[in-house]
Order: sequence, then structure tokens, then C-alpha cells
Amino acid sequence: MQRNVMNKFFAFGERVAPASSTTAQSTPAARQPALRAGVTLACALAASGAAVPVHADEADMKSPAGIRPLSVTVSVTNLTHATWFAPILVAAHPATYTAFTEGKPATPELQALAEIGDIAPLAERLPAGSVAVLNPANGPLKPGDTATTKLPPRKGTLDTRLSILAMLVPTNDAFTALNAIEIPTKPGKYVYTLNGYDAGTEANNEAQASAPGVGQPGLGLPPFLDDAPDLHRGAPGFANTRAEGYVHVHRGIVGSAADGDSVLDHTTYRWMNPVARVTLIVR
Repeated sequence: MQRNVMNKFFAFGERVAPASSTTAQSTPAARQPALRAGVTLACALAASGAAVPVHADEADMKSPAGIRPLSVTVSVTNLTHATWFAPILVAAHPATYTAFTEGKPATPELQALAEIGDIAPLAERLPAGSVAVLNPANGPLKPGDTATTKLPPRKGTLDTRLSILAMLVPTNDAFTALNAIEIPTKPGKYVYTLNGYDAGTEANNEAQASAPGVGQPGLGLPPFLDDAPDLHRGAPGFANTRAEGYVHVHRGIVGSAADGDSVLDHTTYRWMNPVARVTLIVR
């Protein structure tokens, strides 16, 4: 896939891929065509705490040994007031894989997701045998909306963990994620609340990006925000900010009034955790 970045979010140009599913192959070279063919966008959310379900008893999440669910339906709800989710990555994978570790530096793949909404690099790094749904909302997920998909059929017994990731827009490098939780096998409904995370790869200056791409300072304002209210375009951003260098729970948007430093109005774009809800229906 060519990365012809027209603004900081190449994913938010005219090429918005429909939801697609894929099975990770045994080598990166073999994975690349299948995963890149149908995806141009990406993003996600990180689970609050240990991602314990709030409407399920953890002790009752497992069926007898050897029993696997026939289907798992995944719904992601945007709980924020004015923040969008870039296209979402939903993946079932082995327990040996995690997309990130809190307190540790972000990988280049996570940086691409958190800064420009690109899920393709993370999808391509999934272990062999993983299955993924790319962009189940068919584009960015607006505040208050829900995207729903089914996990593709899983082969073998190794893909027992679930990860969901998406960038928060507009932010410098925030994302939300459910990070490698164990997929319940007992039929029922499981509900999780998710925090926003800071990838720690970019300073949270809240200035509008002047150049496209990963590693460029500032936050992108993709086309779907052209008519958004309370954006102070041209605001200088906060001085003396720096990248933290590690993944951590996001402290939220600061914002400012119209004559302030932030491009984001503090009465519209501030948010507090949690930022998302994930619901699993296991049958």
C-alpha cells in the first residue's frame, strides 16, 4: 500500500476501506498483501486497568476445557462528547502477543496508529494464525456511535486473546485499546470500559500539524472535522511540551478558549476516562 500522505491522517483521505477480515499468515511477506489490500485506516482503545468485565463474573468466563464459542460478536461504543475514533482494529491472537505494555516505549507500529490512525502496521505484525477485522465502522467512529462486527472463524486453539485499538481524533498521539484480554468461552454478555492511552511518542502541544506523517509535531485535523465547531485553527499550541517516551494512561485534553494556545476548545474537546465501551456477545 502506498503511503501518499495528504495530511497528517493519510487514513482519512478519500480512500476509506470497508470492513474486512483476514487471517495472519506465517511470514510478514505473506501477510502483507492480504492485510494491506483492504485497509487504509486504523485506531483503538486501551482497557481500563486489567480490562475486567464490568457485567460478568470473571470466574464464570470459561466453559469446560476444550469447548470454544461458536461466535463472538464485538461492539465498540464511543463514549466521548466530541472525539472521534479513527478506524478500528479488532484482532484475536495468541497469548504471547501484546500490542503495547504500559510503562514501556511504544513500538513503531503503535506510534503509527496513535499519531496518524494507521492500523496496517499493527495488523501486519500479528502472529501467524491470528484473525483480524479491519475498520468495522467503515471509517471513523463518531461520538456516541457503535461499531459492531463478528470475529472471523478462528483456526486452532492459540488465538485466545482479543485486542482492539483505535486512535482518538483530534489528539497528538492518543489511542484507546483493549489489550490482549482472554476471550470468554462461556456463552453470555461481557462488557468492558476502556481508557484513553498516550503513546508517549509525541509532545501534547495541541497545535495543528503543519506537515503530514509519523513523527511530525502537532495534531491532524482530517476532512471529517472541516465543519466541526470550536476548533481554534492557527492557535500556537502549548510551549515547553515534550514526548513522555512511554505508554501511559492519558491525562486528557487541556484545551483553551478562543484566544488561547490550544487548537481545541476546552468546553468541547476535553474528555476524561473512560472513553469507550466494548461489549462481547458469546454464543
